[in-house]
Amino acid sequence: MVSSQPRQARAVERREQLLDAAAQVFAQRGYSDAQMDEIAAAADTSKGGLYFHFPNKEALIAAVIGRAGDILRRRVSRAMTAAGNDPVVRADAALATLVDTLSAHRSLARVLAAERLGSSVAARERVAEIEDEYIALIASELREALAMGRLEHLDGPLDPDLTARAWVGMVRSMLSAWAAGRVSAPLDRIYPELRRLLLRSAGVPLEPHTLNKGVVRYVQTDRHC
Repeated sequence: MVSSQPRQARAVERREQLLDAAAQVFAQRGYSDAQMDEIAAAADTSKGGLYFHFPNKEALIAAVIGRAGDILRRRVSRAMTAAGNDPVVRADAALATLVDTLSAHRSLARVLAAERLGSSVAARERVAEIEDEYIALIASELREALAMGRLEHLDGPLDPDLTARAWVGMVRSMLSAWAAGRVSAPLDRIYPELRRLLLRSAGVPLEPHTLNKGVVRYVQTDRHC
């Protein structure tokens, strides 16, 4: 009896190739203008072959965004584990890794940008879910930092949820502008300044020996981005 494992492995690999091609086309053309036949051509397959895996364009963009979320989730989790127990450093590592990953894969940043999602309500909802996940993650670290007395220079009460939403919103806005070419400076120059603003807004002391500097690069082993 012939094992189904090689066939399953080929199917998974083919699906990843289709998602790679789709991410590139969506990044270049935006959701509304991208066509299934040009995605099929970019993946060197037939339109029927593409529809075999994804019944429509909405399902395809959802899969592209879902995979991006999975990649970011794994890398951020590893980075936060490597950062240790300090909640401020862990939050810093989460945002730095988010920026680092999307700066290394500009097509992902462009796909996740609101202006590239066009008329796809489902795609916008998927991106909002990813954003809310990071807001909850950062808010949790900020709550722990408050409890530990790590936020030493606050000039008033801090709401961890609102602060986390502001942080993630600022990072996403910066990434969208960079991905669209409205900001020409490289992210390793942009992010350190943004990071200083974020940390100051939460009353974090900025001693250089306590926090990572700039965009932190962690070991990344995901093959598909």
